[in-house]
Amino acid sequence: MILYEFEAKRVLEEFGIPTEASVLVGEGDAWRVRELASRVPGPYVVKAQLRQWGRGKAGLVRFADTLGEVEELVRAMLGREWGGERVRYVMVSERVRVLRELYVSMMVGGSPPGVLLLASGAGGVEVEERARGDVLAIRIDPAEGLRDYMVRRVAKHLGLQADQLAPLLKGMYAALWEYSLLLLELNPLAVTDRGLVAIDRKAVADEDSGNPKLTEFLSRYESELGDLQREARRWGFAAVPLDGDVAVVGNGAGLTMATLDAVADAGGRPGLFLDLGGGASAERVKAALKLALSQPRIRRVLVNVLGGITRCDEVARGLVEALREAGRPSVKVVVRLSGFMEEEGRRILEEAGLRPCGTLEEAVREVIS
Repeated sequence: MILYEFEAKRVLEEFGIPTEASVLVGEGDAWRVRELASRVPGPYVVKAQLRQWGRGKAGLVRFADTLGEVEELVRAMLGREWGGERVRYVMVSERVRVLRELYVSMMVGGSPPGVLLLASGAGGVEVEERARGDVLAIRIDPAEGLRDYMVRRVAKHLGLQADQLAPLLKGMYAALWEYSLLLLELNPLAVTDRGLVAIDRKAVADEDSGNPKLTEFLSRYESELGDLQREARRWGFAAVPLDGDVAVVGNGAGLTMATLDAVADAGGRPGLFLDLGGGASAERVKAALKLALSQPRIRRVLVNVLGGITRCDEVARGLVEALREAGRPSVKVVVRLSGFMEEEGRRILEEAGLRPCGTLEEAVREVIS
């Protein structure tokens, strides 16, 4: 479950991570936009709240100098449809004076399972391109937790003092487990004259964790589900419609998001985020691909699976069966398998006439060509 930005902001604040001043305007509050926004010091950032990513490029993150401009922007955004999702909330925030933009994220996954901490001194828009070669990656063993030497390494990489960064990293790590998060990303994490401020954030929660702390978020999420998401939940995977024509299917929120970003960076237009989760059977993979192929706007599908709990041969069998039954030969399907039972998975695909790609870069080039 992808959290709204305002939900992720609330989680961060609970763990003492500084954020900017803001107010939330819902569809029922449109008549008092000016009153609500007056509680925030200007100038302003006006951000539509969506569960999908890429809103900035759609004009759904805007700057404003006056309350009149804020009111006009909020009214224009509320109720707008983008990528199959309606804008139900808009967040009006103070525009923080930023000295430097950093990137920090934590994601759960891998084999054996752990937490991957990523940090870069090149945060902000187009971070994947700007941060190339400048990303520090640290794997955290849950049995040991976040250690002080890890904090020092990240601080040195970002040009910060360890005691300045420690509360933020420790807060992120605690939030990850307390809220059953699969991904928590701060981009950008702003260096300001008042310290570090998380001025934009993404979070993905494990909706099947049974965590009572997610009750409010889940209730809101379920009330907004469309047919696509309801069908995805029935099979135990997560789906988010986007605005493009490339469906991205992966196993794990972090891997799926990274694949989606790679497609976007290469000039593709993601049209569906579909996370199989862990241990997907051939039947679930088949259902996932058929669901992707059933979406009218989807013209290309990229499947990127890292085998571990999920077996590559099971993935391959599900894909072959789905393509056999779906009958949409006009849709290009590109597959990259890596990890447990990879060779058997590749053999199954090749016998069915599908040539799997060896790397993510190759798969991305193939799917957008």
